[in-house]
Amino acid sequence: MPQRTLPVRDDLWQPEDRIYDGLIARAVGHSEDSEARDGTAEMMAGALILAVLFIVILKGADSAMAALVTCGVLGGAGFLWMVANTKPAQPDRSQALRELGGPGSLPAGYLVHAGAWEAGMSDHVAGVAESQLLAAAELCNIFPGTVDDLLHFVGNVAVHVPSGRHTNAADVRRRARELVLVGKPILVDYAKSAPKLPTPPPEGKKRKR
Repeated sequence: MPQRTLPVRDDLWQPEDRIYDGLIARAVGHSEDSEARDGTAEMMAGALILAVLFIVILKGADSAMAALVTCGVLGGAGFLWMVANTKPAQPDRSQALRELGGPGSLPAGYLVHAGAWEAGMSDHVAGVAESQLLAAAELCNIFPGTVDDLLHFVGNVAVHVPSGRHTNAADVRRRARELVLVGKPILVDYAKSAPKLPTPPPEGKKRKR
């Protein structure tokens, strides 16, 4: 299945959180390390084996030339095999954020985060309708939940909004705007009625009991 394109909001907003950004960057870094395979380990192991073989032949045949020729032939054959068979692993970052609960467990705003998208969000939303994905991107900055919660919310909105035929990209964008027009007031009303989170006391001051 082809990868999805990162949805870009009209205002180009992306979330910024030092902790989440650091965790995502570390997850992507670990994934890149696991993908890299340049044959260095195989070359070192092969060189060690050839060195031992050279000593064995030198002592057994008492001929440096025989040892050099034998090790040279074997070393050349091994090098050609390594070049032909050692290739970088195909990138698979679908599990990069597994330790964080997966892409769907990130805060909703990370639906439009480039780092999260690179770390597996693209595969995670592969089955989401394009109009719903675009609508979710426009609502993600005010949604009080995870990416999966947001996608579920937009999906429920889509069920109750009549859908016409989507024959081109303009139809998809129009459908996305319709979903936003219905969903955004719901989220705004919820934000007004939801209890406020307690504010931590300033540093150096103790909270009154």
